[in-house]
Amino acid sequence: MSTPTEEEDDLDAIPDGELLALPSGAIPPGWLSEFFGRRAALIHQQDTDELALELSGDSSRHLMIFPGLDPKEKRRREEEGRRRTLLAEQEMQEYRERSDRLLAQIDQQQRVVEKRRKEIEDNALKLHDGLRVYVDGDQYRDEQGTVLSGTDRDEAAALHSTTPDASTWRQKNEIDDRYEELKRLKQKVLDDRGQAERGGQDLNAASDRLSADEKEFAGRVEARAQQAPVDYGSADYMAAFGDEYTISTVPAFTKAADGQTVADRKNTETENPQTQNAPRPSGQIAPKI
Repeated sequence: MSTPTEEEDDLDAIPDGELLALPSGAIPPGWLSEFFGRRAALIHQQDTDELALELSGDSSRHLMIFPGLDPKEKRRREEEGRRRTLLAEQEMQEYRERSDRLLAQIDQQQRVVEKRRKEIEDNALKLHDGLRVYVDGDQYRDEQGTVLSGTDRDEAAALHSTTPDASTWRQKNEIDDRYEELKRLKQKVLDDRGQAERGGQDLNAASDRLSADEKEFAGRVEARAQQAPVDYGSADYMAAFGDEYTISTVPAFTKAADGQTVADRKNTETENPQTQNAPRPSGQIAPKI
């Protein structure tokens, strides 16, 4: 590095980098004013250039601006925000679709229950004044559960004697309980969905609650299916025995009703035309020789 001397005309001959590196003590007294003026101009230009680079995002240093003002950092945060917003919208849409499906299934079950409820009501005993009465063992109850007595009980007993399959108090309670359970579950799903859409609860928590509701509903449907009476003539019933039996659309007892066993059919198939046409004794079939 060169040091200014008396012989030098001015500071113009000194490169910018060297000038900035010169200690002020090495500057002749006559050059101090020019030295500090030129040095200040160089520093200002460097700062201006650095600021332009940082504002354009072409500099990884943050000497002139705060890191949060970095254009690249701002773009990264904006992109991250858009990505999170899109993901949240997708999750909310999936949540809505799931809740819509569950609500539709609940509505369908409610229609089934309401139909069955009406059937039970229509099949109840009806007194002369229109009061519906349900059989409860050897007692009779009205719709509020009050046990009938006196002439009302006598009238109900007389009606029951001619309508032995009248609706029971147990049937009414069971169908009412099912109706209330579905009503409660539907309202719960609607309330949770409303809170999730308003931002009142975390969407992940809302999704977990919906999963629990779906599981509860599926469990109730499965339990009802298991309680349904078995149709012994159905293909599903026969399929439970595996491949050992042939699945038929008619009950097995109708196959046996034709008086011919599997062994008889096999014997018939192995006989020749002469033995097939030969007269057979009545009663028990004689053994083949």
